[in-house]
Amino acid sequence: MERGDLELWTRPRYVVVIEGVLCRVEPVVRQRRLRRDEVTGYNVQWYDVPLKRLLYMKDRWPGTAQELVTFVSQEFCDQAAEFLEEAGLQHDEIRYRPIDTFITTLRYQRDIQSVYDSDPSRLDRYGQLGHAVVPGEDI
Repeated sequence: MERGDLELWTRPRYVVVIEGVLCRVEPVVRQRRLRRDEVTGYNVQWYDVPLKRLLYMKDRWPGTAQELVTFVSQEFCDQAAEFLEEAGLQHDEIRYRPIDTFITTLRYQRDIQSVYDSDPSRLDRYGQLGHAVVPGEDI
């Protein structure tokens, strides 16, 4: 409620999947003989054009929330958040979500306008909210 208005108010938002749209991610794997391999970090190659488009979209439509999501891991999410903060790229929220949880809860979130992703298998699961993006190209 805002200023006596009894109508529900939601802020429209769009979701951008970090891996594939904003960067290319390769896990650094430590191979072990007797145990399974361990991921020790991530090599990330950030794409300039989509990052600049995010800045433009945030400046052009400040009333629309910008959510960044990753399906890789919480460690990668922390690494990406640190990079984006150091680069001065503003966003409303950045978080790690398991893909199945994200897909399941997507249908109940009425404020999401679109989901930008580059993976065709995930795009099929978003339904009409999914928008295909070529990796490294403009959103």
